[in-house]
Amino acid sequence: MHRPMSDRFSRRRFVRLSGGAAVAASLGTPGLVRAAAADDARRAPRHSNVIIIGGGLSGLMAGRELQRGGVDSFLVLEARERVGGRTLNMPIGGGHIVEVGGEWIGPGQNSIAALIDELGIGAFDAYYEGDTTYDIEGAISRGLLPDISLAEGADFAKVAWQLDRLCKQMPIGEPWRMKDASALDRTTLGDWLREHASTSFTPSVFRLISRAVMSGYPERISLLWVLHYLRSAGGILPVILNDGGAQDQRIDGGSQVISERLAADLGDRVLLGQPVLRIEDHAPDRMRVVTPVESFTADRVIVAMAPSDTARIEFTPALPKPRQALVSGWARLPRLPLVKAAMLYETPFWRADGLNGSMQSDRSPIQLVFDNSPEDGSIGVLSCFLSIVECPHLADRRAREEGLKEELARYFGPKALRATGYVEKDWAADPWSTGCITPLTPGVLTAAGEHLRKPTGRIFWAGTESAKRWCGYMDGAISAGARAANEVHASLKA
Repeated sequence: MHRPMSDRFSRRRFVRLSGGAAVAASLGTPGLVRAAAADDARRAPRHSNVIIIGGGLSGLMAGRELQRGGVDSFLVLEARERVGGRTLNMPIGGGHIVEVGGEWIGPGQNSIAALIDELGIGAFDAYYEGDTTYDIEGAISRGLLPDISLAEGADFAKVAWQLDRLCKQMPIGEPWRMKDASALDRTTLGDWLREHASTSFTPSVFRLISRAVMSGYPERISLLWVLHYLRSAGGILPVILNDGGAQDQRIDGGSQVISERLAADLGDRVLLGQPVLRIEDHAPDRMRVVTPVESFTADRVIVAMAPSDTARIEFTPALPKPRQALVSGWARLPRLPLVKAAMLYETPFWRADGLNGSMQSDRSPIQLVFDNSPEDGSIGVLSCFLSIVECPHLADRRAREEGLKEELARYFGPKALRATGYVEKDWAADPWSTGCITPLTPGVLTAAGEHLRKPTGRIFWAGTESAKRWCGYMDGAISAGARAANEVHASLKA
């Protein structure tokens, strides 16, 4: 049911720390970091029972659950000057926004469905009426499915069924406990496809899926991680389906509204511009958390970040080697650095041509296109996913805007050249996120996967990568934050 939003909250409700952003910009300089830390040592630290690091969905949900459990003494430290993490709304005029990070929700994502219902945030169906456009192995076609031969269709269905059956043999959220886990973890998705596919079409489609959904190439991603990703979503269909799958609905006002509402409810417990430099866990009574702006003490710490992003934090004592392996494993994958771009038009003209605005490609500079127009269709928006490393001729932003118009015209006709505006988010250039989506290389899950959620002393771990269900999605971020908060609450009581 569609529900109207209440007024957006004001950032004035946050504690704004004017020096944080300037100091954070210089974190790559060791001398300045040491100077900031030395200056910090002369200040009296603030104490809270719990410090939460990360003001995205997972960290804010952890704060909400702590508060519900009766723990009022906590702070959320966010490096950016905004909340939302890997969700971000950008204004496009006329009171409209476009999401340039995490966006969709779908059936089975019960954690996020329950949360937006509690927050009074509505959702609406994404637009999928009409034909989808496909560009696979150099052939452009339109329809419910791409133009394929009977043999190609049968081969893809067979391989998808085998992969789905294999993933459902896995204990949910514990891939390292699966039978033959080590062998599956040594194998890449590309290796497995070469063994099981009998046409070139099937690996091409899975290349499309892995590039677009997992931000990586089949030849580089652990098969065990792929199975874990699919298992956490309930199988392959929820992941690859748009209508009725993980891309089924959109959030009223954009997905960042969820974090903004959560943060507004937490009030001045959310501190912006506070990138954490160091976490010390050697004192017998209290831990110490240091930012460039000030220091804090706490009884427990929740780190609600992607594992690779924690590499910039100094842990004293050092993290256990398996946890370090998780951090380096995620960090070293040569993932596809994504740009999510939105081309704006006076109207969603493609709808009159019987197209739904969706395009999927295994080779084009654009991996995916979606109709991201407002619910009322008052203007047209085509959102595109692309990776600069695959199209260096579009590395310059201005060249990218013009080049994307030409690419869109290939799929939607010459009207696509008459754009009225353009916005984008280059996640590769974001100083606080190593990427939107984070797959794993072979060997990491079996060597260190048990440490995804296992507390490290008084440090507890959240973030969507640690979720048992819907790992990598907004739903997973929310459930992981709630789980970490419950662990901390039980630890404090004990």
